[in-house]
Amino acid sequence: MNSYDRVMTALKGNKEELDYVPCISTTSSCTLELMERFNCKWPDIHRDPEKMARIASAAHRVCGLDMITIPFDMVVEAELFGVSIDFHEDKIDSKYSYWPTRRKPLSKTVVPLIPPENIPQQGRVPTIVKAIKILKEEFGGKVPINVHLVPPFTSISYYILDTASFFLSLVRGPEKVKTVLDEALPIYIELAKTYSEAGADTITLHEMGASTKTINPIQFEDLVKPYIKRITQNLETTILNICGPTIPILKQMVECGATAIAIDETETMRDARSIVDKAKPGYPIIGNLSPKN
Repeated sequence: MNSYDRVMTALKGNKEELDYVPCISTTSSCTLELMERFNCKWPDIHRDPEKMARIASAAHRVCGLDMITIPFDMVVEAELFGVSIDFHEDKIDSKYSYWPTRRKPLSKTVVPLIPPENIPQQGRVPTIVKAIKILKEEFGGKVPINVHLVPPFTSISYYILDTASFFLSLVRGPEKVKTVLDEALPIYIELAKTYSEAGADTITLHEMGASTKTINPIQFEDLVKPYIKRITQNLETTILNICGPTIPILKQMVECGATAIAIDETETMRDARSIVDKAKPGYPIIGNLSPKN
């Protein structure tokens, strides 16, 4: 059983058919050591499809990781909407690698976003699409190619609009927030479909900002779940990844329609399994492992 078959079998919930439980990362496995070994450094790997593909596959080549994931940052979607991104070229000689970050929010208030045109040609989407095709050519049917996407709630609240204003509006004017999410959703659906059509085997929806540390279950039901459901309905194989506390929303996460969910190491698998099995017996759960310990 190769990595592709192992992961896809696990995602179907057929654990009895596995030779062993696959080891994957649904967000990023790009380390300083691997960048040094494969001569692929930040910020080049964010904008060069050849280097992006090379470093993305490094953990599989060296460690046998059962999944290859791109891209490596959280601002691809923000860049599409016109947010200026700092790739920290001035720190290229530092011993540390700096994540691409936004220079400033697109707006200090919660306002409708201007949808970008021709998604496949905007921002770094062409780079990611080409990297998918490069990886697919070598690893197609052998190792699953996963692309992570930051969905509307997290993307808009943390990376596009002013974060403080956004969360203040959740209290003072949630309908305004919902309108912004509604109008932006088609862009995220088109982006996810673009990745899938390029050859991505799985799409991970990295809803980092939607744990119960940030919003309550009622807000999750209104402002996260409907949008994740709309995205998953347009794709074949998806993973919903939320870091932080999620026990109170696990049932809602399952109801989002993803093929599997991924949880943080802060949550116990025993509790998660008990809750999830009541909602959907045998539904795949990923995670509960520390990325550094």
